[in-house]
Amino acid sequence: MARRGREQQGQTGGQAHPADACPYRRPFPPDFHDCVAYHPSYFIPLTTGYDSMSPVWTCANLAPGAMPQAATRYYGRCRIGDAAARAGWVDTLHAKRLAGLRTLSLELTHSTAGLTAELMAAKGAQLQAAAESTDRDDATARLRDVSRRWLVQLDGFLARQGAALRALDFPPEAIRALCDDLIETWIAQPHGGPPDISDDALRLFPEDVRVLLRPGDDPSAAERAEGQ
Repeated sequence: MARRGREQQGQTGGQAHPADACPYRRPFPPDFHDCVAYHPSYFIPLTTGYDSMSPVWTCANLAPGAMPQAATRYYGRCRIGDAAARAGWVDTLHAKRLAGLRTLSLELTHSTAGLTAELMAAKGAQLQAAAESTDRDDATARLRDVSRRWLVQLDGFLARQGAALRALDFPPEAIRALCDDLIETWIAQPHGGPPDISDDALRLFPEDVRVLLRPGDDPSAAERAEGQ
């Protein structure tokens, strides 16, 4: 049996894996480096009853995809594409940036791990509470309080690593605004999954690094939106 993080082969529900399926066992081990496009992301899933589960490492480039001819079955889809697309994506432009971001994102993850666990627990409590109830209001207030404390930790990280982030063309002020936007969206949404990055937040970053934040986008989409 393949170990976590190693390539896995085979079929899903009798169907061959699509070409853009992630070929690696998940969750990823903390020291995983086998995929050139791997962008580690710390994730605390919730149960169907909205209780926090154990944290795992996933990839920011991983998304659910529906199996062809079986729309009710899903697989781990790489937003970038197949193996050749992943290799080309890294080789053409982003290798240095991605390596630097991996190191920096790990630092941020470790410094905010405790508060991230609090955030997920608070989100779970919010989702467990009945809509338009005092319990829901109280849970949302707690969620906002923990979010403010998480952002204080982020501010410290940005102050320490601002120069390194700018060297990678990731302006600290854009990262701060992005996190504000993501947290506000996440608090309001009716589930605990990662929120989508808005076009407005994406435009705060240089055009040639936007694909690292939202892989698979039409590279000219945000530019067209700006011109409208």
